[in-house]
Amino acid sequence: MATTSSVNRRPLEVQVARTLTKFGMIRAGEHVLVAVSGGADSTALLLCLLQLAPALGIRLSAAHLNHCLRGEESESDEVFVRNLCKGLGLSLICEAIPVSPSGCAARGNLEETAREVRYDFLSRAAHQAGAQKIALGHTQNDQAETVLMRLFRGSGPRGLSGIQPVLGGLFIRPLLECQRREITAFLNGQGADYREDSTNRDVHYRRNRVRLELLPYVEKHLNPNAVRTLARHAAVAREVSDYLEKHAADALETVREPAKEGVSLSVKKLLELHPLMRKMSLRLALREIRGSLRGINERHVEAMVSLCLPGQSGRKIELPGDHLAARQFHSLVLSPKGEPPAGFSYELTLPGRRRIHEAGMNICADFKDRHQLPANLESTASCAYLDADRLPESLTVRSRLPGDRYGGPGRKKVKRMLIDARVPLRARSSLPMVAVPGGVIWIPGFQPSKSVAVSAQTVRCLVLEVKTC
Repeated sequence: MATTSSVNRRPLEVQVARTLTKFGMIRAGEHVLVAVSGGADSTALLLCLLQLAPALGIRLSAAHLNHCLRGEESESDEVFVRNLCKGLGLSLICEAIPVSPSGCAARGNLEETAREVRYDFLSRAAHQAGAQKIALGHTQNDQAETVLMRLFRGSGPRGLSGIQPVLGGLFIRPLLECQRREITAFLNGQGADYREDSTNRDVHYRRNRVRLELLPYVEKHLNPNAVRTLARHAAVAREVSDYLEKHAADALETVREPAKEGVSLSVKKLLELHPLMRKMSLRLALREIRGSLRGINERHVEAMVSLCLPGQSGRKIELPGDHLAARQFHSLVLSPKGEPPAGFSYELTLPGRRRIHEAGMNICADFKDRHQLPANLESTASCAYLDADRLPESLTVRSRLPGDRYGGPGRKKVKRMLIDARVPLRARSSLPMVAVPGGVIWIPGFQPSKSVAVSAQTVRCLVLEVKTC
């Protein structure tokens, strides 16, 4: 990636440039969407990246989500961000999505619900803007708070690695090695205004209690450099976890058994593993069927290990996210609750439109001459460009089948692709596969198969687009 000189740079800009380089966050020529709430962290991030943009060779735009949680204060935040971006000459994507505190009981706490809504909005905004990266304003203080919260929750090595610098190749956190006092100094030095969120002082929220009460106590009585120390611990935990997970992935394959749905593991082989590898293998198996380990702690893993002991056949435990771990004779089976979704298959004539009821979406297909489309054509999560002359007269849109490969024989298994992308097991069953007799050629959310992708020789394009219904 492009680098910047530290000459005439402010301290925060120097540190951000180092972090961008260290984690390979941005490449020259990319478009970066900056999430801006109007608070100190996101405002500093926007101003800092704006200073670095010419040397990095990147383009910037911004996005702001109004949760409508704080009445006039939320509206004032939006006005502030609009004026800020207008003054900086940056385009802004702004949206209001009310999040009701009373509606969060069934979906988890308010913080988690707001987070899910925010990340969904940012992903859509990035697609709309044509951005390759989304920059978030998490700081080293946020990292320290996260590590403490996960420590007391009973998280394992991966959880204690805290906030990841880069997530999914899309979300980046350039301020993760910067502390709030450095950010405040940067803003004050520029005479820059920013918004204060009144809920940040509400100790009813767990993170605020950690920020306002626990961390200050630790810094005063135990370690004045607690924030940096906890962030270093997260970095070490991330390295250790990455190393161990590579070995745990191999161990998981040695204990895996054939299963129609979910993951089935040999109890005998599980018990032969080192205790650490046993637990990490179980965590990886859980992540495989759930898509993430959110809500899973050491207590859940220990409960699964207990099912492997003698006399436990027929017993089961419920896991967060509507999943089960059940002992079935000599096997431990991890699966979603309820009956698996039924398979489906539809014909998509070209051009044409087909509603996929099971996936809750429509797939539209249309032909375009190559010269009608932009020169720098690039498929997205919801739109694929294919070489029409490499395709049959109609396509099949269906659920996944055992042995599916992306692009035909010799290509990567679809199952492995979905696991690597952290797609939850039950979601995989309703994910539409666009297929030809030789194999799967496109799955929404992924790039199309190279076997049918647009090339320099393409004359006609088939444009496939998915829309929710």
